[in-house]
Amino acid sequence: MVLEVNNTFDERRMYFLNGSSCSSDQSEDCIEENTTTSRTFRNTWTKDFHVSPFNSRKGSYAMTAHDPFSPHLSNHKGTIDNKITLKSSKAHAKLVARIFSTEPGIDPTTLTSWGRLRFIAAWWWVGFVTFPRIIKEAGKLFFRRKLHVWYRPEVLKDSIGRQATMDETIIERSFRPHLKTLVESSSARSLRYISPIPNHSSPAEGEMFTPKPSTAADPEKKDEPIVFKPTTPLFYSRLVRHAHILEFLSSELLRDDEKDRTFWVSHPKLFLKFFEPSKNTSMGILPTEEDDDDGKKDPILKRCGWQLLHFLRNHRPQPPSIHNTTIKNNKKQSDIRSFALSPLDHYTKNHLPPPQSAQYRNAVTKILLSDVVAFGFPETVDALVYLGRVGVSWGVVRGWKYYLG
Repeated sequence: MVLEVNNTFDERRMYFLNGSSCSSDQSEDCIEENTTTSRTFRNTWTKDFHVSPFNSRKGSYAMTAHDPFSPHLSNHKGTIDNKITLKSSKAHAKLVARIFSTEPGIDPTTLTSWGRLRFIAAWWWVGFVTFPRIIKEAGKLFFRRKLHVWYRPEVLKDSIGRQATMDETIIERSFRPHLKTLVESSSARSLRYISPIPNHSSPAEGEMFTPKPSTAADPEKKDEPIVFKPTTPLFYSRLVRHAHILEFLSSELLRDDEKDRTFWVSHPKLFLKFFEPSKNTSMGILPTEEDDDDGKKDPILKRCGWQLLHFLRNHRPQPPSIHNTTIKNNKKQSDIRSFALSPLDHYTKNHLPPPQSAQYRNAVTKILLSDVVAFGFPETVDALVYLGRVGVSWGVVRGWKYYLG
C-alpha cells in the first residue's frame, strides 16, 4: 500500500507499506485472510512527518485497512473500512481515526446527467469548508484544552516540501548553474543535485555535476558521488540572506536539531570544499569590485540595484531561531568583515543573461526588504508595492483631471 500524508503547510510524506511479511526491523506488517470474502491489511510504522501543531514528530502509526475489492478484484462495490491510530513515543494511543462506507459505492459511468448534478450539488462545498473547520477545531484545542503547540519543523529528506514561491524559483535558477560551475572547476567528486523545485529539464533522481577531466584529481578513480538535496524551497530564501555562502552552509550543518536544517548532504566535509575560496577561480572569492569581469562599467541604475541589495543584507535584523530556548549572550554582535556581494550574486551579475540577473536581484532585494519592514514575509512587500502603484495611479489621474480642469 502507498500511503500519502499531507498537512496544512503544503508538505507531503509518502509511505510504502509492505504487507508481504508479518514483521520486520522497522515495522510490523501483516495481511490476514479473515474469511473467503474479506482481506485485512495491517501495518505499523514510525512517524517522521509533522502533521499537527498539537503533536510532535515523534511516535508511530498503526493502520488497519480492508481490501475494498476482495476477493480477487471481484467486489465491484468498493466498500471502504480503514482505521489509523496515532501512538505517542511511549506507545500510548493518542488519536484514532476511521473512515468507512455507509452505503454502496457509486459507479460514475452509470450516473445520468441528473445524477451527476445531484452528486456535485451535494458535495461541492466540502472542500471549501475543510480549512475553516481545521481552524475551528485548532482554536478549541488551543484556547479551551490548553494543549501545547509544537513549532513546525522543516521536513526530512524523505518527505516532500512545500511548493516554492516565485522568488525561490528565480533564486534556484541562478543557484543551479553556479553550483555546476563550482563542481566543474573543483578537484572533488561528482555531485548529484536534487532540487525541491520541479524542473522539466532535470530528472526526478537529480542532476549530476561532474568535475572536468583536467581538474579531477584521479580520473580513473570512480568515487561515490556526493548527494546534495535541499529538503525545502526555504533553503534558497535563507541562502541569499547571507553574504558568505560557506558560512551559511556550515551553520546549517551545525544546527543541533535536524528539524531546523533546510538541506541534506551525504558527505558534508567534501561538499563544503566546493565553496571554499580558491586562488584559481573567481567563483569562490567574495568579490569587492563593482565592474563586470570584462571591465565594463555597469549602468548607474543597475549599480544602484546591487548596492541596495548589499545595504539591505548588511543591515537586516538577525532574529534568533524560534527553536532556540536559551540565548547565552545578549550583547549585540556585528561582523567586522567587509560585506561585498555574495559569490552567488557575483556569478548571477556577471555570468547570466541580464533579464535573469535582474529577476534575481529583484527577488533577493524583496526578501531582504521583507526582513526590515514586513517581519520576513515577502508577500507583504508585494502588497505594499501594489498599494503604492494604485496610489500613484490615482494621484496621476487626479492630477490630470485637475490640469484639464
